Amino acid sequence: MTKPGNLTLAAELLCVENLSVAFATEAGRAEVLDGVSFSIGAGETLGIVGESGCGKSVTSLAIMRLLPQPSGQITGGDIRLDGDSLVTRPARAMHAIRGPRIGMIFQDAMTALNPVKRIRVQLAESLSLHGQGHNKRDIQARSIALLEDVGIPEPALRLDDYPHQLSGGMRQRVMIAIALAGDPDLLIADEPTTALDVTVQAQILSLIQSIQAKRNMAVIFITHDLGVVAQVCQRVAVMYAGRIVESAAATELFADPKHPYTQGLLHSIPRLDREPLTALPTIEGLVPSALDMPPGCRFAPRCARAIARCHAQVPTTQQRGTRQLMCHEASL
Repeated sequence: MTKPGNLTLAAELLCVENLSVAFATEAGRAEVLDGVSFSIGAGETLGIVGESGCGKSVTSLAIMRLLPQPSGQITGGDIRLDGDSLVTRPARAMHAIRGPRIGMIFQDAMTALNPVKRIRVQLAESLSLHGQGHNKRDIQARSIALLEDVGIPEPALRLDDYPHQLSGGMRQRVMIAIALAGDPDLLIADEPTTALDVTVQAQILSLIQSIQAKRNMAVIFITHDLGVVAQVCQRVAVMYAGRIVESAAATELFADPKHPYTQGLLHSIPRLDREPLTALPTIEGLVPSALDMPPGCRFAPRCARAIARCHAQVPTTQQRGTRQLMCHEASL
């Protein structure tokens, strides 16, 4: 059954409903997420896209209950995994969720991995926490198997390496191995191909897809790269300034984007069929500060189609099937 704000008719594995997050800062209260809603079922792939500062990574941290404390707080809404609320779950009880149920690939493997610990120690820590090894021999065998699964050559030798001894692509594979150590039902990949060259990006995306198919694992891709979304995602949620402004099946969204922001993102992608040396279309202006969000539609100050109502009134969410749109001037 589809609830208001959800994106899918499939049985829900994870449901995020009207999620709001705020941070207490020296400059005041920053409203980072405002009424974010989406869902994902087993084996599905959802892309969350938008510019830097739109709230994509904060959404993933909220799902994992890893918001910086005490400044970051969930101020409204709910996050449910198989119908059970994660928002009301005691902090210590989240250890049974992180890893065994939800794994996460964090941004920038070089900073996410501990630079002074060998790969074997970091894998062993994750495996021990998730009960995937009962002694050193079991943990060693499981660590080697995980590195083999993510395509690292000579995995037994790589266990003794430090992160700085590995290439960017190899470090990213180690991060994926750690995220998979608990055999999760859902993998959150936060910018998994950032700072990697195109060839390595393709390898990492292919690796995640093959592991997903093998394990029937749901995947949330958080990215600003629409090329990644087009390649791997079944559904897309477009986020702007802490709100999801449009969501649809990937094929629908790319064929017929409705929201002016979505249109701007797609138009700014370099295309081979354009005249050479022509200026690349851009979206003028910047994402607003979470400390000073505009009233009404948050994209209105940058939108060429905005009218008076856009600046004053928050648009309601239109829904047709699994497609959603939050705009005064566009319609489904």
